[in-house]
Amino acid sequence: MKVEDLKLAYRKTFNTDDGEIVLSDLKARFGFETTTYSDNPYNSAFNEGQRAAVLLIVRMLTEGKEPE
Repeated sequence: MKVEDLKLAYRKTFNTDDGEIVLSDLKARFGFETTTYSDNPYNSAFNEGQRAAVLLIVRMLTEGKEPE
């Protein structure tokens, strides 16, 4: 599968009313706009791994997209 086709699939999935609700929940749940720091470095790494998944979704939705 080409990267552009994959990006389109992400957009079809998340650019729906339900998709926007799910993405908003993922952002809140996995620290998209907050620090993932913990006093325990293993917890910090785990938290940052969760955040990285959300960052990937957001990047797939926005990369190469025409500005509105």
